Amino acid sequence: MNIPLPSEGQIDRRLAQMLAADSTQTGENAVTDRLMLMLTRSCELRCAYCFVGLTEEGFGEPHPGTLASASAAEPPRGDMAPETALRAIDLLMTSAKPRLSIQLFGGEPTRRWDLVSAVLGHALRHPMRRSRELALQLTTNGLGFDPTRIAELGAAGVVVQLSVDGQGAGNRFRRPFLYDQGAADARWLDALHALRAGTARWFLNVTVPPAATGELPSRYADAVALGAPALQLNYATGMHFSGEQRHAWLTGLAAVLADHRRAPDLQLFNRQAAADPAPLCGDTLCDVDGTLLQIGGIFHERRFPALRKAYTHGHLHTATRWEGHRATLAELWARTQAALPPEESALFLEGMRLGAASDLVARTVAVLVPGRV
Repeated sequence: MNIPLPSEGQIDRRLAQMLAADSTQTGENAVTDRLMLMLTRSCELRCAYCFVGLTEEGFGEPHPGTLASASAAEPPRGDMAPETALRAIDLLMTSAKPRLSIQLFGGEPTRRWDLVSAVLGHALRHPMRRSRELALQLTTNGLGFDPTRIAELGAAGVVVQLSVDGQGAGNRFRRPFLYDQGAADARWLDALHALRAGTARWFLNVTVPPAATGELPSRYADAVALGAPALQLNYATGMHFSGEQRHAWLTGLAAVLADHRRAPDLQLFNRQAAADPAPLCGDTLCDVDGTLLQIGGIFHERRFPALRKAYTHGHLHTATRWEGHRATLAELWARTQAALPPEESALFLEGMRLGAASDLVARTVAVLVPGRV
């Protein structure tokens, strides 16, 4: 089926609507408050599309979490101290929302498994949880997994977001740093087999840079072949997509969404059409030093370094309640425009418009090709 793509005017109108509505996931009108924890700045990979300020300097050393670091221009080094992680969870528990969520992030969070275990135990047994639903998620490259760790996550009810971009050539943008290519491939394949055999819920998170936009159908086919129970397809943010590449992404996404009925065992999150207009995001993150900021300030540290300060909302040392440590998406966009020079702001807007266009494509497919998500 030939799925019509949105016009430029439709994209602009949809983006305005998304900004006005704020985040559907963690905004003022949502039922959930979510905390992301940057457990470490260390990672075994240096993926070509990742703009997080990764470093092996200070790995294994807890950051003191000083208040002065919240105003520093450079990203902090080291790992999150256990007391910082637990204090961040305490702050989330002051939320008035009926549903809470915690996502363990990095760097590669499994590099500090002691922190992963401490966070899960503290969050699940926290006295201020008051029987509220608590969603737990861990974003990982899979290189630090083994059956024992997967079993621990499964017992805690953690959903694993496995960031792997497919098979073979699909992973060419995932560049090993602490391993050679062969060792890295072998380790994540072992992790994949362990996940498939274990009890932890998981899904495949695939990021597509501009050079690979024509590969969406093959990335989808890879997820089916790998036995993934669910899949999220993402375009890389902070990177320029030519007109041809934008068209390839949208037509490829439309084709995958329309053909999804052929894979009844795979849940495709993109069909839900409820994402924020990436690269904006409503989630609040606690950095290794205790700084509280919205996640875009971390995702784009090396590409748009000025956004770290623009997206900062304080520090754990001065925070007494959860509310007040996030801005709406419209406010974030205003902060972005004020912080970035015109050419960088235009690139950022390009990414937002591609997110709005992707949302419209998903909505169009849902109407023309109804089916399971």
